[in-house]
Amino acid sequence: MKSDIADISRIAELTEDEFDIFQVSLRTLLAKTFIIRGIQKEEELYDFTIRNMPLYDAWFSCMDAGLVKDEALGVIAFKGGGDIRLRLGREETCALLVLRLLYEEKRAELSLAAFPTVTILDFVHRYNAMVDDALKKTKLKELLRRLQTYKLIEAPSEHADMEGIILLYPSLAISVDRDSINELLAAVSSKGRGSAEDEGTEE
Repeated sequence: MKSDIADISRIAELTEDEFDIFQVSLRTLLAKTFIIRGIQKEEELYDFTIRNMPLYDAWFSCMDAGLVKDEALGVIAFKGGGDIRLRLGREETCALLVLRLLYEEKRAELSLAAFPTVTILDFVHRYNAMVDDALKKTKLKELLRRLQTYKLIEAPSEHADMEGIILLYPSLAISVDRDSINELLAAVSSKGRGSAEDEGTEE
């Protein structure tokens, strides 16, 4: 632990521009949980964070937290400690699981796009099949807006357009790994609203 904390002294070695990037990256991780390679505004943040992981590990260790990185996916995620975690209702858990499964399917397809995509209609059909009920437009708008806030997707502003495109970010794979899929399926199948923890979005 002490050897990790000693790396904090490297902050003094940063140039003014590097320190600015360090500050922005910390704010991004604490506010949005993820830094994602492929999002234009975050390329510099991603590259800088990857190059300076010991510094970030030392900084976050002081708050009993840390980072999870997957360079194959191009994602860096903040993992909070203690009771810093996000709880999802049953509908949100269903939506998250559907999008995670769609991400797994779509990423296997050949595409020049930076991220896999699905239409809102694809999502709604899969969601309805999972919960055996029709997703109302108001709830659809609410779900997409909240999952976008968590930086798991990017959804069009006009949620009523069923041909609208949803970008599936690789943060979905960090939030729900393959081992967690069965746990979420079990949570979704249980009666009542309940709640589920999305470990990838601990804040």
